[in-house]
Amino acid sequence: MRRPRHPIAAMLAATLVSAGTVPAQAMEVTYAPYIQPGDASPRAHRDVKVIAWQTDETTPHPEAYRIEYGPTPLARQSARVNGRVVDDYLSADPSLPVPATASGAHVNYYATLTGLKYDTTYAYHVYGPGLPADGFHASFHTRKLGDRVAFQVVGDEGFFPTVPGSDPKRVINWEARIVHEMFEADTLDVPGAPDLPKPDFALNTGDNVYNLGTEGDYRDFWMPVWNNDVSSNETGAPYIRHIPYYIVAGNHDLGGTGSSANLLGTADAGRYSGNSGGGDALAYFNNYYFPLNGPTGVDLQQIFNGDTHTPDGFYFAYQGTTYDSPAAIEALRASTEVNTGRGTKRQIDHMGNYSFDQGNVHFVFLDGNPHLFNALLSYEANYLSPPTAFPTYPGVLRDWLIKDLDSSDQPWKIVVFHHPSFSSSNSTVRNFQMRRVAKLLEDHGVNLVFNGHAHNYQRTHPLRALARVADAPDTAGEPAVAIDTAFDGARNTVPDGVLYLVEGAGGRDSHDSGGESPRGNANVVDEDDSATGTKTFGAGLTFPNGPAAWLDTHLTNPQMAPFIANAGQGPKITAVFKGRVFSFGHVVVDDNRLSLYQISEPLQERSSATADNPYPFGTDINGEPVNDPIPDTLLDPATGEIVTAPATGRPALLDAFTVTKPRLHGRLIARLSAPREVDGGDTLRYRLHLRNRSGYALNGTQVILPLPDGARPAGSMAGLVQLDDRLVLTVGRLAAGETRDVQFTLHTADRQAHERHRAHGRAHGHDRLLKTRATVRSATAMPVQSNPVVTRVDD
Repeated sequence: MRRPRHPIAAMLAATLVSAGTVPAQAMEVTYAPYIQPGDASPRAHRDVKVIAWQTDETTPHPEAYRIEYGPTPLARQSARVNGRVVDDYLSADPSLPVPATASGAHVNYYATLTGLKYDTTYAYHVYGPGLPADGFHASFHTRKLGDRVAFQVVGDEGFFPTVPGSDPKRVINWEARIVHEMFEADTLDVPGAPDLPKPDFALNTGDNVYNLGTEGDYRDFWMPVWNNDVSSNETGAPYIRHIPYYIVAGNHDLGGTGSSANLLGTADAGRYSGNSGGGDALAYFNNYYFPLNGPTGVDLQQIFNGDTHTPDGFYFAYQGTTYDSPAAIEALRASTEVNTGRGTKRQIDHMGNYSFDQGNVHFVFLDGNPHLFNALLSYEANYLSPPTAFPTYPGVLRDWLIKDLDSSDQPWKIVVFHHPSFSSSNSTVRNFQMRRVAKLLEDHGVNLVFNGHAHNYQRTHPLRALARVADAPDTAGEPAVAIDTAFDGARNTVPDGVLYLVEGAGGRDSHDSGGESPRGNANVVDEDDSATGTKTFGAGLTFPNGPAAWLDTHLTNPQMAPFIANAGQGPKITAVFKGRVFSFGHVVVDDNRLSLYQISEPLQERSSATADNPYPFGTDINGEPVNDPIPDTLLDPATGEIVTAPATGRPALLDAFTVTKPRLHGRLIARLSAPREVDGGDTLRYRLHLRNRSGYALNGTQVILPLPDGARPAGSMAGLVQLDDRLVLTVGRLAAGETRDVQFTLHTADRQAHERHRAHGRAHGHDRLLKTRATVRSATAMPVQSNPVVTRVDD
């Protein structure tokens, strides 16, 4: 590994505070400053970022802190510091018990940095109590506008399991080695991979803390690793003080189940327990600051069954007693109120679903947790009962998602949610509720979907959702999905369908691979793609390991055979499954090409492979045995100190693929026609003739027609939406060789209406010429424009 080039901030040190600035009692900065994306979803004229930190105060003193930032030392400016009390909502209701292990009130400080130039590096400096005497110093880079961008993907990482039988007790930190590698990605030597660019930002697929998403989880498992002063395999890295990190809410981020949350506490809490100390639930909505462009009324408090919902998702329980407290719920919700770029909002109202652009990619983050599906949740073994279907996706979210995707002109569209739609992991295969949106994502131009929940890395073949995709799996009738087995990401890089990836190998023990506890689990079917043999759970319950265990195109697997005839016997939807080592994805988008490199944790120079166990840690991209990981990093949970020696190692490349969106000029014919003249106030019909001569099936095909001045749609049409001054028609799949004609019917304005439009600035010029041209876009290929057309309006 080459020497890291990133600046490392000095270790935090307490500073003396002058009288009258803050309370006289000792205080501590519990979370050092870190960078957040802020409420910067649309492409405004300037970018926004948020600097955040936390103290153990019970009352905010924003006047005690100062922030300066700028692209150069001579161009510094200051930002207003805001502070709010968090983890104190139980105090709103004196009738509620306060557990002895309660986190207690903290103050979350933040400053919104506005007016930032895109694609620019800024230094920031934070001064005040609890920080180093000369200030806290770091830097970040704003969003890019061009067509080249790099990002990382990881998930399911924030927990330190106990070493079985350890005395004194020890816990294992696997998360740190992955964070360290991510931070140093541009210095890594990964055999078989090109030199990787430094990431511009990162995505998290959820469950970034365990078990309940409380402040204690962030204190113990997350902040010390992602915002450590030292970059190493044992400590983590100062990642989030430099690199924006977007996180989707998983079930463990939202109370444990994702169906409801106990806002009180658990009796077995304590450091490194992953349980709730009390009064510190749902810290996701206080410690993070993401775009707030999502719909309201769909957060965890609401349990949906289709389009009906009840506010039953929050409850209070402690030591066998339950309580009811609207006052504490309101206090929790109010504590999330911020202004991070686009006005004052409560983050809990919006932050479960949001979107943003980076480079030429549009990202959508979705809450896919069980509270949106009647709180249905099962982890029962698949051989014990048949799988069941889920209620429909709430209409308010469906409408928002369609509008959001259709509003974006970015050529790449990537969606992130936690529970995987098409995971082969037996432990989570029942949690397929988001198959309800699979067809929607496909039809509206999505290229890739990243999920977590299963603690491994998986990649499907490109797949298309068929009529039965969201039904309870069965082998009767037609398959539920169609797959493209010709795509290999190397020679054939144009997929016929959406790629679904599970990125859940960030540092939590594996659900679905063999090996010793706690890293692996010998009591499950081993689904790593190197596994062979069988696993027996009892008489008549012997099932295959490895690829034979995966889902087929009917979305069944062999463990469903007691209930479903020929379960798991069809073509497999999974192409790659790596469950025996931890890993992350590094993605590079360059114009019309997207490449992903799946990089393992650091490895030793030796392998413990034997003839009887040739792949103890799986295989690399070439099918060769992966060497043993470096020794586990152990902590003393009583002190939080590392008790093992430092270790280094070189990672392996587990998977790599490229997706290309071809340019189809001359191969996709888009011929637009319109009348030469119409009378004012009459109907105007545009006809677009599409002919696909490209040799590729075009999935997610849409036609965009800018509305000429004074024209408006005449009636409704299936798949047609109006977004401001343009129409978007969802065509769906346009097969190779297919010809299709689509029509837009508009009303033209008469002279009087036209003059009103001119008066309001919505019509231009004095002639009555209606000009437009169509754009044809798809998930498969780069956009193609039609010929322009002009129609004269005769008044």
